[in-house]
Amino acid sequence: MAVKSSRTVFEVLREMSKADGALGAADIAKMLGLPLSTAARALNTLEAAGYVARQNGSARFVIGKSGQRLAYAFMAQFPIRDLALPYLQQLTLLSGYSSSLFIRLGWYAVRIALISGTSSIVNVAPIGETRPLTSGAPSLAMLAQLPEQELTRALQRLDRVVAESVREQCARIRVQGYAYQVSSLESGGYDLAFPVSHPGWSMFASVALEGLMVSLEQSRGQIDQARQVIAALQDVVARGPASLAPHYEHVSPDAIDLG
Repeated sequence: MAVKSSRTVFEVLREMSKADGALGAADIAKMLGLPLSTAARALNTLEAAGYVARQNGSARFVIGKSGQRLAYAFMAQFPIRDLALPYLQQLTLLSGYSSSLFIRLGWYAVRIALISGTSSIVNVAPIGETRPLTSGAPSLAMLAQLPEQELTRALQRLDRVVAESVREQCARIRVQGYAYQVSSLESGGYDLAFPVSHPGWSMFASVALEGLMVSLEQSRGQIDQARQVIAALQDVVARGPASLAPHYEHVSPDAIDLG
C-alpha cells in the first residue's frame, strides 16, 4: 500500500511539473483517474514537503520551492547552460526579446535557461518546459541537424502528412541555418532559433529568440545580428572541453519519456 501511495504522489508531482498553471485536486483526479480524496491527500503530502504551494492561499497549487530546487539541480547537469548565458544576455540586450537555451533530451527539447526581454509581449514558458523535438522553432533547429536515420526515427512518431511537412521544414532550416516559426504560445509572435552543436557529439542544443512581433521579411537585420552572436557561441562550444558533452549520449532516445 505504501509503495502504491508513493507512486501516486510522484505521479501527481509529475503532472504538476507539466502544468502551465495552477491545479486543484479535481484537476489532478481527472488527469490521473484518481478518487478526489486520493488526489487531495497527495497534494497535501507534497505541500507539507514543500514540493507544491497554494496559489494565493487558494485550493489550487503550483510547484513549490523544493520542486524548484529539483528543477535547478537538473539544469546544473548541463555545463552548456553556464557557457551560453552570456550569449543569451547579449542577444536579449541587442534585440530586447527573450532568449532561451534548449537542449535535446531524447525526442524532446527542454528549456534550461531563459533571459527575459523587455519588448516581448509573448508569455514565455518557464525553465524546464518540455516540448516534442518535432514542434516549434527551438526543436526544429535541432531536429534538422540530425543524421537522416535518426531524423526518420523521430518523424515515425508523427502522422505521415505531418511528417512530410516537418521534413520539408527541416530541409529549409538546413539551408538557411535557422528556424523561424509562428510561436506555439497562445499569445502569438514568432520564434527564431539557431542550432548549437559540437563536431564530436550528436545535435544537442539550440538558442532561441522568442516573441518577435515582425514577419521573417522584416527580421533580416535581426537574424544577421543574432547569427553573429550564435557564431561566437558555436566557436566556443566547438573548442570546449569534453565535459560539455551531454551525459545521456549513450541512452536511446526511445528510453526517455518526458510526455
